[in-house]
Amino acid sequence: MIGVMIRTLAVAGLLVLGSSVVASPPASADAPTGPPQSTFGAALAYSLVHPGVVPAGTNDFGCVPVPEHPEPVVLVHGFLENSYANWAGLAPALKTEGYCVFALDYGAPPAEPFKAREPIPDAAGELAAFVDAVLAATGAERVSVVGHSKGGAVPRWYVRFLGGADKTSRIVGLAPANYPSLGPPSVAQDAVLAELNAGSDTVEGVSYTVVATRYDQVIIPYTASFLTGPGARNILLQDVCPANTADHVSIPYDPVAEQLVLAALDPSADRPVVC
Repeated sequence: MIGVMIRTLAVAGLLVLGSSVVASPPASADAPTGPPQSTFGAALAYSLVHPGVVPAGTNDFGCVPVPEHPEPVVLVHGFLENSYANWAGLAPALKTEGYCVFALDYGAPPAEPFKAREPIPDAAGELAAFVDAVLAATGAERVSVVGHSKGGAVPRWYVRFLGGADKTSRIVGLAPANYPSLGPPSVAQDAVLAELNAGSDTVEGVSYTVVATRYDQVIIPYTASFLTGPGARNILLQDVCPANTADHVSIPYDPVAEQLVLAALDPSADRPVVC
């Protein structure tokens, strides 16, 4: 039942990416922390009975970046998700790697588990305020951003229209909603994406990595996640590991996707992918 609900929510999400909702306040360092999880279903279920929970290892505003990883990582969840449901696996892994990790909850009041219900431009405004808080707390000059689904498009709006290019070095998108797809249509979403992609879908000075899956049941075709502009690298999971079966909602918890995220965040590291 939980799997059916998750997939229904994911598909429904693209119908209302442009719908309005009261913005949520910035994430609090005092929010309760939940245990690491290995699946989206388990993480979502936990978040439903623990409202406002955040992933382990995140939102420590006293974190000081180490020289090996000088840029904090900001995680941006997808539509009808929340930071814990989306990142209860990847966030602890990033923390273990030595990163300062911050997870934004946006687009709904703190106690509501199904978030990101506001238009992409409004969500990008929340991200801008959150990044400013992260930079002020850590003393870093720039952040790296990892986003899932709608959360992959939000940082792109931020860097293109809200001055984020000077504060962001890279964006890593997991099954990001970068272009209109054959999934549930949304006129509002398509108009926003048309504006976002006009001229070029990348911004100079920012590197982009897209990780997509052939089995995406929301971004159809999966190539609608891919970017074409300078500085973009598009990766299909099945080109790396042909037997991989991750879909739209499971990709944040996929071990291969996690390895690709780590490699994108630290291109200088020698990280052969293990299937």
